[in-house]
Amino acid sequence: MVKYLSLNKESCTGCRQCESVCSMSREGVLNRAKSRIKVFRTDVLQLSQKFCNQCGERQCIAACPEDAIYEKKDQVRVHRELCTGCGRCTTVCDRLFLSPENGWALMCNQCGACVKACPEAALEIKERE
Repeated sequence: MVKYLSLNKESCTGCRQCESVCSMSREGVLNRAKSRIKVFRTDVLQLSQKFCNQCGERQCIAACPEDAIYEKKDQVRVHRELCTGCGRCTTVCDRLFLSPENGWALMCNQCGACVKACPEAALEIKERE
């Protein structure tokens, strides 16, 4: 079973609480630039949210020259120690981000911190085969 983060776009208000909680949970700092989920306002009434949803394509794995992005028990993960911050993964997938501090690839690992923090219950962790 593959765990993935799922979003109900109709419920998301764009508060960006998920970004704040993600950066605190994963990096220990309140810095939305270090979040693994991003919320963008495309116009006044339109939002776009991006995060790794554990797609079946997995182009990020093939794009990584250092083998820092790998698959473990059907989940895509990042070996931070191996990542050089080259950004090739972000050229093939716009759901991965680079840390502004050190350039490491940032990928959602389905920890659920954002799910618990979302005031609109717009996020949930689901499973698929």
